Amino acid sequence: MPTKKTYNVLGIMNGTSIDAIDYCLIRGREDFSQIRFLGHQQMSIPKNLRSRLLAAANNKLTTYDLSLLHYDLGELYEKQIQQLPANWKWDLIGLHGQTVHHQGRRATLQIGCPTSLHQVGPVVFDFRSADIAQGGEGAPFAPFFQKQLGQIEGLKNFAFHNLGGISNLSYFNANHVVAFDTGPANILMDLWIQNKKNKAFDRNGIFASRGLPHPQIVRAMLKHPYFKRKPPKSCGREEFNLSFINEFGGIGFKKLSFEDQMATLCELTATSIASSYLKLCPQTPPVIYFYGGGVQNSYLMERIGFHLPDCEILNSEALGWPSQAFEGSLIAFLALARFLNRKVHLPQVTGAEQKVLLGSVYS
Repeated sequence: MPTKKTYNVLGIMNGTSIDAIDYCLIRGREDFSQIRFLGHQQMSIPKNLRSRLLAAANNKLTTYDLSLLHYDLGELYEKQIQQLPANWKWDLIGLHGQTVHHQGRRATLQIGCPTSLHQVGPVVFDFRSADIAQGGEGAPFAPFFQKQLGQIEGLKNFAFHNLGGISNLSYFNANHVVAFDTGPANILMDLWIQNKKNKAFDRNGIFASRGLPHPQIVRAMLKHPYFKRKPPKSCGREEFNLSFINEFGGIGFKKLSFEDQMATLCELTATSIASSYLKLCPQTPPVIYFYGGGVQNSYLMERIGFHLPDCEILNSEALGWPSQAFEGSLIAFLALARFLNRKVHLPQVTGAEQKVLLGSVYS
């Protein structure tokens, strides 16, 4: 029998937190029977460019400024690719870009011009639009990738969970798949500490661990309509931002000490995640593999474990996939699927009317 061809793919990912860019290299066989993690490099976003990206995500740029930012971000990708290890070789590139607006079933926009990159390989980009055109949420797209990893590892009943700016779960049991955004992960805690302490994030949840969460305020925040919606559903900065904290936290939140405020926001994240498993999944999975920046917040992980005592809480590194590299690896996988003309998203997850090819190819 002929040997199945393999491809090395570079995935480039900017998350909702807009704190860094992940470059991930994977190797995948054309039938997806093997997927290997090869390497990860994380690079910073220059301060001025990050400020402009944050302004774009908060709808504070003119169309002229947004156009310039689109190209400037593309040029940053080009410069940073040249700094990757010399032994990294790839056949194609998957570019997610920076999401500056997302409204499921209606519109989505990721910026970061791909034209500068095609000189170093074919580029696949714009992964979400085709799903939205079919009436879908444009997210999540991780389940097929995660399902393949589960099959390779022989997993039967499990979940993957991303703790980026936004939190999303993927639950698998036999042929049953449930996947959706549960709400905020790091975004509210990051926004609050950036606003009050000029720090990027609460490292290891130190401030939150020194405070006490306010149960009534957590319950008030959980009254946001998003938490009541049933999947398919997706969310972003449009729903969870400083205005959300001020509106649903109210005067009571403002009167808390800073440590209690951080503890309350952390508890909201942990509670909303646990509630999603307990109320919106067929049953609680015995094991959940977490990935994303929030995995580094030991206090957040502790609170999630407290609310899900029957689950084994593991890092995706247990499967050989570093938590910070998981989403970039996903983008690489989606690029490979598009390059091979494989329809890999799950309409029952996104709400799309039918399967379509995800992404546009620039070569």
